[in-house]
Amino acid sequence: MQKILAFIPARGGSKGIPKKNLYPINGKPLIYYTIDLIHKLKTKVIPFLSTDSIEIKNYYELEGFSTDYLRPDHLASDTSTTIDAVLHGLNWYEENFKEIIDSVLLLQPTSPIRIPEEVDSAIEYFYENNLNSLVSVTNMREHPFECMKQDDFGWNYLEKPNGTVTRRQDYLGKFYFLDGSFYLARTEFLKNNKSFVIENETYLFESKLRYSIDIDELEDMKVAEAILAMNLE
Repeated sequence: MQKILAFIPARGGSKGIPKKNLYPINGKPLIYYTIDLIHKLKTKVIPFLSTDSIEIKNYYELEGFSTDYLRPDHLASDTSTTIDAVLHGLNWYEENFKEIIDSVLLLQPTSPIRIPEEVDSAIEYFYENNLNSLVSVTNMREHPFECMKQDDFGWNYLEKPNGTVTRRQDYLGKFYFLDGSFYLARTEFLKNNKSFVIENETYLFESKLRYSIDIDELEDMKVAEAILAMNLE
């Protein structure tokens, strides 16, 4: 049976929002929604918290999981990358538990709006089709035919229709937003590429979420709170 490390990156610090991963949304810390997702998955995964915060670690354990791992300080700064934290945690787990991890499921707490059944379906599709990398995407709300890019010489539309298109529902093509809800990749793929996403190699798994969000600022918290409260995910 495949061994999937469900990796939760949760630094204690944050520039935009102090203690962001513990910030309350509808009475629950932000990280709760990612921990709760793991509880709801039908697929067997190995939960793994990567944090430098004792407070976050204690909350994680209150929610039914345990860990002896703490992310080192040099991987927990504002300039640290997620992939470096993933590879460090992955190597730590394999060395300490003497187990080979087949793939890593990255679940960022800053994307709390997910559909558990969709994550299960994505994992199933990943293994049935022998993929190396898969990422969750949603349809772009701002269509490229209505988006412009400007430089020193003027501006142009990101994408132009081949003919006369007057109605939004007539737009052709698939335009996606990398929503950050979940990433899944083989361990070998991660170690070789130092990334979950490689253009034209990573499979785009289309989520049915109407709203997706990647929390960075306080306003994003308020939007996520409203969406979760209305149960629109």
